[in-house]
Amino acid sequence: MAKSKVFFSNILNAVGAGVVIALLPNALLGELLKFFKDGNQYLEVIYQIVIVIQSFMAFIIGVLAAHQFKFNGAGATMIGTSAMIGSGAVVISKQGIALKGIGDIINIIVVVIIACLLFLILSGRLGSLEMILLPVIIPVVSGFIGLITLPYISHITKAIGSLINSFTELNPLLMSILISITYSLLMVTPISLVAIATAIGLTGLGSGAANLGIVASCITFLWGSLRVNKLGVNLILIIGAAKMMIPVYFKHLIIAIPLILNGLITGIIAYVLKVQGTPMSAGFGYTGLVGPINAFSRMQGDPTTNIILLAFGYFIIPFVLGFLVHQLCKKVIPGYNDDIYKFELPKD
Repeated sequence: MAKSKVFFSNILNAVGAGVVIALLPNALLGELLKFFKDGNQYLEVIYQIVIVIQSFMAFIIGVLAAHQFKFNGAGATMIGTSAMIGSGAVVISKQGIALKGIGDIINIIVVVIIACLLFLILSGRLGSLEMILLPVIIPVVSGFIGLITLPYISHITKAIGSLINSFTELNPLLMSILISITYSLLMVTPISLVAIATAIGLTGLGSGAANLGIVASCITFLWGSLRVNKLGVNLILIIGAAKMMIPVYFKHLIIAIPLILNGLITGIIAYVLKVQGTPMSAGFGYTGLVGPINAFSRMQGDPTTNIILLAFGYFIIPFVLGFLVHQLCKKVIPGYNDDIYKFELPKD
């Protein structure tokens, strides 16, 4: 039991760190570059680079997982290659091979687990043939299994999308609250929120509520993290990359309570301010100001007033009430404290 707990902890830590490494460059620079890259070939190249880095998320997670298990360099590349093949980010067609998106994180975890288990089982048991057989067996077997499981695991995303889509049939306030809470809870899971939003074409108030639900998640983890994590971790959370906290959340599911409360608050905010967005903006929160910019472009009336309203809606009210929620939870929920938010980076 202890060994299995360490095994899955290593995988989740790799996922948390890998998501940040892969997605942060685009989160920081993507939206800014979109504004200024037209007509500038150098900025266009930089924009393409951050997109490509994002597409290699599966490989990065695989390498970090191997690092957690103290595999050698060759083993790390095998695990990374396996994850990349089975992620869904590599599309194989008659026209050739292309990168598309970041892949399915759940399937990436499945492939990494299989690849790591194979390496642990076979390493040191193949004698002089090890360096010949392992590079063949591990990427081919685990990558092939990943390609087989990918269509089935993607049904998880579709099922959640169908549930969220059913919320859009409710009255606007209830819809806004339920979508916001759902996105707040899902932000710190391996499920792709952008994939859900694009699959069901989540637009308008539904997209705005989803966007603010992500804000709720980021704020929840930021207030919990401030006293127990180093500056770098907190800065990443301030930027909005709460997905790095997947291992923290899975170890302490009690965090779901403040996530729900903050999601309720941001759902009401979305309804009152009539925050709107697109399927793509739904999965970003305030990261890169994607959410606020898309909401602003869909608001009518005085631009200055709208900017002030969005500042209150995205930052001031959620941050203030998020702090109060955190303090309340520490007082009334047994076992809930700052220490459960401790984030451990992959160790050397």
